[in-house]
Amino acid sequence: MTTPTSAAAVANAFLDIQDNDAGSFPRIDPMKLQKLVFYAHAWWLAFKNDALFDEDVCAWPWGPVVPAVYSEFRSFGANPIVGARAHQIVRSGPGPMAFRYAVPERPNNEVMEFLRGVWESHKQYTGVQLSNATHSTGEPWTIVKDQYGDLSPKPVIPNDLIRDVFKAKIATQ
Repeated sequence: MTTPTSAAAVANAFLDIQDNDAGSFPRIDPMKLQKLVFYAHAWWLAFKNDALFDEDVCAWPWGPVVPAVYSEFRSFGANPIVGARAHQIVRSGPGPMAFRYAVPERPNNEVMEFLRGVWESHKQYTGVQLSNATHSTGEPWTIVKDQYGDLSPKPVIPNDLIRDVFKAKIATQ
């Protein structure tokens, strides 16, 4: 099964959703964006039994991170992300060298509706609060941290682990 979108497109969708939300909430900074992308992927895995995107989620010291999304927005530090969108390498033609660096296509309507739901349930939190939540006992990041001890190699958090933890959350609701 092919994934419905990319991590860059999910990140951009959250930035677009935020820009269209007139409410009061902590603005998206790089840490909050990472956690929103992670939670979207985790809940999609749990509900759809398939990955939202192909990129790996890794266990970094501050929680789950998609490295390519981190690279796109790291220059913002702890400040809100303003006026920027993620890019990725996309095919531009049939040849083996036919690629370009571009803003990814917006996710389809089903994914956008799903992301709006994730936004509504997480927008009131700061990046630090969301990061702290990913460090709770039994969370995928914590399970990987407990197994590795040292996260300096930034190991991948397996999708099946993420899926199973979040499916268990659904079962207890």
